[in-house]
Amino acid sequence: MNKIHKFTLSALSLCVMASVGQAAERKSLRDNSNLQSAIAQQQSVPVSLAANVSQLVGLSSEESLKPRKTYTNDNGTVTTRYQQFFKGIPVIGDDIIITSNAGGVSNFAHGAVLQNIALDINDVTPKISGKRALSIAKGHQQMSLVSSQAPVYENETSELAIWQDPDGIARLVYSVSFVAHADQPSRPQMFIDAKTGEVIHSYDNLQTANGTGPGGNQKTGRYVYGTDFGYLDVAQSGSTCSMTSSNVDTINMNNSTSGDSIHSFTCPENTVKEINGAYSPLNDGHYFGNVVFNMFSDWFNAAPLTQKLRVRVHYGNNYENAFWDGQQMTFGDGASTFYPLVSLDVMAHEVSHGFTQQNSNLVYSGKSGGLNESYSDMSGEAAEYYMNGSNDFLVGEQIFKGNGALRYMNNPPQDNKSIDHQSDFSSGMDVHHSSGVYNKAFYLLATTSGWDTKKAFEVYTQANRNYWTSNTNWNDAGDGVLDAACDLGYEVNDVQATLVAVGVNSNVSPGRECGQDDDPTDPGDNDLENGVPMTGLAASTGSDLGFVMAVPDGASNIQFAISGGSGDADLYVKKGSMPTDSSYDCRPYRNGNNESCTGNGGGTYYVRLKAYSSFSNVTLVGSYDDSSDPVPQPIDRTISNISVAQNSWANYTQVLGEGYSNLTVTITGGSGDADLYVRRGSAPTSSSYDCRPYKWGNEEVCTFSAPQSGTWYIGIRGYNASSGVTLRIEATPQ
Repeated sequence: MNKIHKFTLSALSLCVMASVGQAAERKSLRDNSNLQSAIAQQQSVPVSLAANVSQLVGLSSEESLKPRKTYTNDNGTVTTRYQQFFKGIPVIGDDIIITSNAGGVSNFAHGAVLQNIALDINDVTPKISGKRALSIAKGHQQMSLVSSQAPVYENETSELAIWQDPDGIARLVYSVSFVAHADQPSRPQMFIDAKTGEVIHSYDNLQTANGTGPGGNQKTGRYVYGTDFGYLDVAQSGSTCSMTSSNVDTINMNNSTSGDSIHSFTCPENTVKEINGAYSPLNDGHYFGNVVFNMFSDWFNAAPLTQKLRVRVHYGNNYENAFWDGQQMTFGDGASTFYPLVSLDVMAHEVSHGFTQQNSNLVYSGKSGGLNESYSDMSGEAAEYYMNGSNDFLVGEQIFKGNGALRYMNNPPQDNKSIDHQSDFSSGMDVHHSSGVYNKAFYLLATTSGWDTKKAFEVYTQANRNYWTSNTNWNDAGDGVLDAACDLGYEVNDVQATLVAVGVNSNVSPGRECGQDDDPTDPGDNDLENGVPMTGLAASTGSDLGFVMAVPDGASNIQFAISGGSGDADLYVKKGSMPTDSSYDCRPYRNGNNESCTGNGGGTYYVRLKAYSSFSNVTLVGSYDDSSDPVPQPIDRTISNISVAQNSWANYTQVLGEGYSNLTVTITGGSGDADLYVRRGSAPTSSSYDCRPYKWGNEEVCTFSAPQSGTWYIGIRGYNASSGVTLRIEATPQ
């Protein structure tokens, strides 16, 4: 249980405001010793209102805060990002982040406040217009442009703001950004003095990196959507299919640098087009875009972007890159170094630049830029793990011609450019090479005993969403990663060890007590009977349920499985004693409530269900085959009135012993369009199943002759929202 520590308004306001210097000064909320002293006083002061937060961090009467984003954590705490304002003008470069309990009492803080702005700025009236600042920025960009064609501009913004320049002086500026398409695309970010028109600072913010049809390239091999993988999620009108779904629009740029027409083709197969050793980058782009969206939806219950994913394919001629321009993902067809750049990890990489922009908004230069790139590399590996159950920690390997990869997360210096320790960083280093520090930390964490790629990515996503700010340095970022691990109940010492290994010096916020519940619930009288489901199981986040099953000697096909319900239960199994967070024989650790474990030999098996998040109506079944078991009996189960939302799942299991001649699974009735999936041994996905009829409506059937014994998983997925569906499971003994 974490201790709750509170800020003291009066003490903190005095201690923060007392440090008046001769110019604007950035004050970290984590590194301020007076702030931490105020926290330690543990006086109950609600800070749920922005006015109270302004007073809390010591803002003057000319300054204010506005909430920018609020996120409720699984442990019940609430994290709010605030934007600082001076005389009504936004102060850019950092956020003020406050995490408080349900009563509005602060636990800890991240981010920074810019103090003493009035010493540098008296008048916030600009002398040039935002339109003039945009024109100045374009002229500055064109002076360094080497191109055979005039640039085409889009995504133009020019916003008045307060910004601390590299010399530490607060300046009234226009923050100007646009995308310029020429021989090579760019996305300049410039800070223009709003009084004089001077270009103070600039950098390139271009962040790079159900139909059927072929996909892949000469390195991966050719595969077919609808056969080797799931179907393409497209819209159909008559005989025309369009590459649009509820989450992704895919656009064929036809080797131009502009255009926004969604690609269409004659149903059901898209074969457009083979190019540079790839069989259909459009198909890959559309499918992988949906995979990335589904990963964020399934793992974090949130979309990766606040808008629909726009995937632009076949950009330019011989363009060997992919980029996020602030609104959409764009992929070139490659040339001599790369195949077309539409691989799953590159897709996830570019989408996650958007996720970062809409959360921590890490600046794309210096150490924050390296962290920005690293998080996108992490996302690429997470997407591979989500789709395939494993990943290779090689960035861009599938689109890199010849041997090797673009970057190596397990050994960043292998590319002869990247670093894997903070001490090797130098000013001006390419962000793709400085990303190696956190890439190595992520690899070390994901491969630590008791961890995997999903669990490590959960920690870094929580940090990006809740604790990092625009100019976060690597030590501050590590503070956020540790607080994120603490939020999730994960082993903080494991995380800290991986940060230390790459030279990052970070700690959990002062006063927090982090650790895992390693004292599981005693099973008591919760005895499992062979093949008899325990239904209606429920537990709140962090709590658990215990069970025990005696398995006779000579038993075979020992299995334990959970299914159904809502929330996220984690299954732990151990022979001889109750499993804990760190000691178990089996822990699948998957998203949702469809997990299974097998046993080996007779004995007493202990089963634990721990609530990763609150769950209810879960079913647990323990089963085994015994030579003394009677002849198998006919099975005829009916589950009625099933409802499932679009793209959501309802899941069920059926344990089948030896000696059955057939198994039939049927859905019927109701409204909408539900799809039936059946798979033996593990839960089906949209791309992995033993049977999926995939018909219109709710009349579908899967039949298996001489089915193998074991646990059969039945999934009902809403192609469209469906209700009133009936599931029937029948099995006939031999």
